[in-house]
Amino acid sequence: MLPDSGTAYLPLLALFASTLGLSLGLRRRPGHSTGDRGWAGAHALASLGGMVMVICALTPSVLTIVAAHALGLAAQLRLLKTLSPSPLRWAKPARRGLPVGAVAAVLLFAVLAVSGEPAGAGHLLAVLGHSATAALAWRALWLLTGERRARAGFGHSLVAVASCAQLCAQCLFLAMTLAADSSLPPYASAADAAGLLAQAPLLLMLIALLSGMVGHALLCAERLVAEQVARARLDPLTGLLHRGALEDAALSLAARAADDATPFCCLVIDVDRFKRINDGAGHLAGDAVLRRVADAVRRASRTTDVAARFGGEEFCLLCPRTTAEEAQVLAERIRARIASIALPAELGGHASVSIGIAQARPHRDARQAWEQLFAQADRALYRAKRDGRNRVVSACADDTATSAEPWSAACIAAGG
Repeated sequence: MLPDSGTAYLPLLALFASTLGLSLGLRRRPGHSTGDRGWAGAHALASLGGMVMVICALTPSVLTIVAAHALGLAAQLRLLKTLSPSPLRWAKPARRGLPVGAVAAVLLFAVLAVSGEPAGAGHLLAVLGHSATAALAWRALWLLTGERRARAGFGHSLVAVASCAQLCAQCLFLAMTLAADSSLPPYASAADAAGLLAQAPLLLMLIALLSGMVGHALLCAERLVAEQVARARLDPLTGLLHRGALEDAALSLAARAADDATPFCCLVIDVDRFKRINDGAGHLAGDAVLRRVADAVRRASRTTDVAARFGGEEFCLLCPRTTAEEAQVLAERIRARIASIALPAELGGHASVSIGIAQARPHRDARQAWEQLFAQADRALYRAKRDGRNRVVSACADDTATSAEPWSAACIAAGG
């Protein structure tokens, strides 16, 4: 024997109230970040919308329908914003930070709420609201599916389950609304039945809320760990990879180059007369020059290259699938960029670098191949220093070096 409508829906109302309390608690907990506030606030809005939706099932009215769908749309838009910086092309920030899409939806609901017959307007609002929320849930699921390779953790999977459950709930709500008699208020037949099928969309919304809260919490934790791991591999002064991370990348690239029989080059870059900069302008000025040199190396290199600070004023650039001739062109581009960096006013002139280039020889042992490659590039670098600095020298296959002519004597003089 089925319970009456009020008794059947009271547990759902209590569960939505519980998720609302959990969401608000997660939002206000100490040490939260901006991303945490975003998804916790979205789940709070969704929980409040679920409570209003239960009230709609008990006593349907145009006002409760408008409130439920406005809260649901606002929650979905906020969740989308946490998943992507620009989830919708038309969702540009309004003057006070509200998405234009959410403002337009609320205004549309308000216009429809005060026009037409209450019953007809209620069915139209329900159809529009469930359709729009389902579309946003599908968009979130599509974003998560597109990122499945980048974020394959358990939190990512739970967020995807939440979006899928929300999509199913809205589709089921939409089917029930379309199948209902338009002469009656929306959800009236569902409330009278008070059975499992009538409560299935609300149960799916609860599943979406619970899995979404847990999933987003894990996702934020996974992102934080990934950021900490990435920062642990970076040089704190320049933002490039440090020496240990460089060696890991070099071993991997050397092994891949040997397996694929593709060229692999290394550039060793050293700032000319860096001690004079430190002694003449101070170590803070020297650090500023190193940061600008690192930025020039980063901007001049390609997306496939690996840039690192080897130590002191020495940098290293790994260039997979690059011949010595191509590396020569890249090195000249880097040298030219750095030659435009002005030194501190008390020194005058511009910075300059010497660059040594070497191409890896085929070798079965990746570590030995990397050590030989770096040694050749380092010897080419010292040849560039002996030849007058501010130039690029490429190591030949027999481990000798040939010097490229500097661009101009003025650049050498400006480099110090």
